[in-house]
Amino acid sequence: MSDAKQKLDAVNARLMGLFKAEKQTMMAFNGLTVAATREGKISPAIKELTAVAIAVAKGCDDCIVYHVAAAKKHGASREELAEMLAVSVEMAGGPGAVYAARALETFDQLG
Repeated sequence: MSDAKQKLDAVNARLMGLFKAEKQTMMAFNGLTVAATREGKISPAIKELTAVAIAVAKGCDDCIVYHVAAAKKHGASREELAEMLAVSVEMAGGPGAVYAARALETFDQLG
């Protein structure tokens, strides 16, 4: 199993733990997630790539893994991710470059 897959499983397990501890809040948050990433003028893949860009700029490792996996699930290509990561680096500088490299590595590890 890849490192990225293990990290994704761990993120999902932690989120499930929070869901079990605070179901009402997490149901509402899940509703927000579903609404925000629905098909519209912008595809779910582009929406998830945007989430990756924000996660990179914020330096959130777990968010990067979660949203890279979601972007990939929605059909985002490696090339699309790389272009979005360029925007992240523009906005977040050197630290963004480090997290962007992690995001690209995650994409590759998820097969």
